[in-house]
Parts: sequence; C-alpha cells; structure tokens
Amino acid sequence: MRPLVVSAQARRIGRRIATAPPLVILAIAWFYLMIYAFPGIMTQDSYDHLREARDRLYSDGHPPAINLLWSVVDYFIAGPFGMFVIQSTCMLAGLYQVMRRAFDPRPAAWIAAAVFLFPPVMVPFGVIWKDPLMAGFLMLGFVGLASPRRAMRLLGLLGMFGATSVRYNAIAATLPLVVLLFEWRPGLHWLKRYPIAIVAWVVVTLSSFQLNARLADHKLELWSSIAVFDIVGTLAFVDEDIPDEDLKKLFAGSDLLVQTNIHATARELYTPRDFLPVTNHPTKTMWSLPINGYVPPPEPQLNAIERAWKETIATYPVAYLKHRLSVMAEVVGLGVSRASGAIARRDFRSPDEVHLRGLGTGWSKLQRKMTKWYVSIVRHTPLFTVWMYIVIALVLLPLALRHRDVLALLLSGLALEASLVVLAPSPDYRYSHWLVICTIIAAIVLGVRRYRGSPP
Repeated sequence: MRPLVVSAQARRIGRRIATAPPLVILAIAWFYLMIYAFPGIMTQDSYDHLREARDRLYSDGHPPAINLLWSVVDYFIAGPFGMFVIQSTCMLAGLYQVMRRAFDPRPAAWIAAAVFLFPPVMVPFGVIWKDPLMAGFLMLGFVGLASPRRAMRLLGLLGMFGATSVRYNAIAATLPLVVLLFEWRPGLHWLKRYPIAIVAWVVVTLSSFQLNARLADHKLELWSSIAVFDIVGTLAFVDEDIPDEDLKKLFAGSDLLVQTNIHATARELYTPRDFLPVTNHPTKTMWSLPINGYVPPPEPQLNAIERAWKETIATYPVAYLKHRLSVMAEVVGLGVSRASGAIARRDFRSPDEVHLRGLGTGWSKLQRKMTKWYVSIVRHTPLFTVWMYIVIALVLLPLALRHRDVLALLLSGLALEASLVVLAPSPDYRYSHWLVICTIIAAIVLGVRRYRGSPP
C-alpha cells in the first residue's frame, strides 16, 4: 500500500502544480535559477562594474549607466544579488507578457517558464553581465511598444533607453523594435507613423549616449584594444610579409613593443578567438594597452593607433574582411570555439579582490553539480550553437512579414548579431544571447498563430 500512497501523493502534487496560479509558476522558474546562480556569478566585467559603482569613479570602459544602477542597488543589497534580481525578473516578467499575447494566463506562465529555463536562455542570466541586463530591458521594452495603450508604449521607449544605456551596441537591437512597433496614435498613415518612430528612436539613442557621456569621469578608450586586434588580424591575412621598416613607419608613435620580425609576431599572436594576446602576451605583447582601470593610453599613442588602423584597413581591405569573418565564424560556432563564455567560471582568479569587495568565494555542492551539467550540455549538444538560431531566424523572416511584432523581434536579434561582424572582440556566447531569445520567442508565437489561423 505504501507505493500506492506515494503514487497518489505524487499525482496530487502534480495536479496542484499543473493548476497553480501563473505567479506561482513563474516564481518556481525564478527560484530554480536562484538555486543555480545565487547570489549571482561574477566575472572580470562584473568586478569592474562593482568596483566603479563603489568607488563612484566611472570610466567609459563599460557603459557607466550600469555602474550607476549598481551603486543604487548596492546601497540596499550589497554585492551581486540585487543586479541578479533585476536582470532575471525583467526577462521573466517580459516573457510572460509576450506569451500572454498568444495564450491564456496559466499556459502563458508555463511556456514563459519553459523558455526562461531553456539552458541557452537561462544560463547567462545567472551572471552579472550587461548582456542579460540589456536583454531584460529589451524584453520589457518590446512588451510596452507592442501594447495598444500609449502610456505603455512610452514605457516601452523607456525600456529601449535602459537597454541602450547598459550596452553600447544595443542601438542595433532597438532600431527595428522602435521603428516597427512604436505608434504615437493608432491608425496614423505610414508617412507619419514611421518618421515619428524614427525620431523616437533617435531621441532614445542620443539620450542614452548623453547619459553615459555625462557619467563617465575617465575616458579609458577601450576601442584602442579592438583597433590593434583588427590591425594584427588584418596583417595575419596578408599574403606576403611586410618588411619591418615599413611596419615601423606604419606604427610610428603607437608605442610598438616589438621591433624585429613584426609581421611574423603578428601572425603568431593572432587568433580570431581572443584579442588579449596582442596586448597581454607574457613575452610577445605588441602594444601595452589597458583593459580596465582609470588610466587611458596617452593621446599621441591613441592618435597613432587610430591612424595605423585606418591605413591598414584601407591598404588591405580584403585581409581585414577575412579577419572579421574569421572572428564572426567563431562567434556563431563555425570555428573551433564552442559557445565560449556560455558557462561562467565559478572559481576566482583573484580571491583577494573578491574578499576586498566583501563577497564570498564558496559555492554549494549542488551549484557545482549544476554547473558541470550545463557545461556538458554546451560541449555535447548543439543547443548553444549560434548559427543554428541564425538559420531558424532567417527561415522565419518571410513567414513573419505579416506579423509586425514577430518581424520586429527577429530583425532586432539579427541586427544585433550583425553588429558583431565589426565589433566582436571574442566569440563569447553572451554576445549572441539576445538573438537566441528572439528566435525562440518568434518561433513559438508565430507557430501558434499559424496553427490557430490567427489574423496578423
């Protein structure tokens, strides 16, 4: 009888869960993420944000708006947990509201929870990064822009402002969303509607850029590291070696540290998977440039690097294109990298810095086992393979032409991904996170609408 009693109790619990209110369902999904990531996983970028938030010295190495937000949150809840709550809750709430456009409340909650816990969607939300925070703001902004109420559409613009403020290249993601979805008044002719939407996008974008410009106390000029990465990458694809004397003239004033076999050294250091060897190699660093802190390179060095970058690309445009396409191949999973950075490390490279910030360094046995499980998913399944989501998004595009909201979502993900062709410094999976989210949501909503025969 005892097995029968257990079975009956299990069925009773199952029925209660199945009939649970939407808020309970969403809370269960969020609690699972908290078990995996509590109090929020930190990486080098995370520590940069927290250090600047507490020091109240903001650089432009990362958008300072995220540091301002963290300084407010840290006042109430010290450490990463407050930011962890914001980015994950924004996304889960937005997902539920999106699914409510196609389902009744309880099914919408279950599907939103399933999408949220889908490993390629969930895992980055456990890390305090600007990418999942941007995704949370974008999702809430999308819900607002798609609303029939003007007040909600204006709040949607606020979500776009938040997303652009915490991620510089979010402008690529916000453009399709605002232009296709924002309406000042329903029923406006397209000759009025789209210019108003474009102006709204420009205002949102410029306002967020102005906010970051005013907040930045120190100009770190991190673009210089990407510039020398492009220079070395371009040289790596030039067929014949360029003599040292010619390269010394090209790099005059840039504080080049290698004076012999310059082109050979560039070929040796170059990898499309990481820009750091160029500026951080133990013995063959070509340029010494900061990637964090508050001290920028000297202005003459910056000017020389900018000039060398322009001349290199202008002289060898085909080699530059090969370099950027090689980096992009790694980003989308066509190279040797496999979802780089999808699972953040739980060990600490600088435990002294962790303790200095008053944070813990311990993880539960369950959290470590969950991390190993997700690492196994990354390595042995195609779920984190970005090119697969690009293909699905492109297949869905023509089917979404008469569904403005789905079309805007797909174009948003693809546009942000396209920006990586010229901006990606490495193949981190988090850069493609928004594309993956957009593709999954678009497939679900579009599939349900076509199955039901819902009008566009």
